[in-house]
Amino acid sequence: MVTQMYQVSTLQALTKGDFYGNCTIGQLLTKGDTGLGTFKDVDGEMIVLDGVCYRAKADGTVEVAQEDDSTPFASVTFLNKSLSFQLTKPIRMNKLLDKLDMQVKFKGENNIYACRIDGKFAEVYARSEMKQQEPYKPFADVLATDQREFDFHDVSGSLVCVYFPKYMDGLNMAGWHVHFISDDRTMGGHVFDFELNEGVVHLGETSGFAFMIPDTDHFHSLKLQEVTKKDIEKVEKAK
Repeated sequence: MVTQMYQVSTLQALTKGDFYGNCTIGQLLTKGDTGLGTFKDVDGEMIVLDGVCYRAKADGTVEVAQEDDSTPFASVTFLNKSLSFQLTKPIRMNKLLDKLDMQVKFKGENNIYACRIDGKFAEVYARSEMKQQEPYKPFADVLATDQREFDFHDVSGSLVCVYFPKYMDGLNMAGWHVHFISDDRTMGGHVFDFELNEGVVHLGETSGFAFMIPDTDHFHSLKLQEVTKKDIEKVEKAK
């Protein structure tokens, strides 16, 4: 089965500080069972896994999101697991993403992909952020003061990863975007780095892209073309 990637709004808009709820979690889960994003007021990092939406809060703990919660930005799909392979030796994040990139080059670099990696981790370095209030600041300014970082050690869990091609940079982040949740669903966040001891990778390609444009005066007034690649890197990568 080949499925499409469904996205709420754009990463450019989130970078600009559009933290309004554009889609309910109940609506989002009709579009996919695997994915990531954030919540209204950027109140935590989103992990969608096995059809359940989780919120990784500013202290790194996790709760199940409610159906009437909402998101300003998210990407979800029904993961088709068209390719699976085992990882039997310790590997850092950059080396594992290199392996995924090799599969992307073989399958087609201009497609969109989702990936789930289940395994045992020596370490996961992650972040979340504190809930914001209006008037919203640009996301980079939020992270400068309200980002919270944590190291999880000796933990079993899952990585949820989405890949967007270079020509879609801005709508989302080109390359891989990775979130984590522990098997016991108590720890999670946006991932900066990890060391995986062993695990299994499930990679799925998509057949298309569906994009929800927010119908709000705030979104329509944003100058999205002003957002640069450097601006996006500030909100997606470690300091």
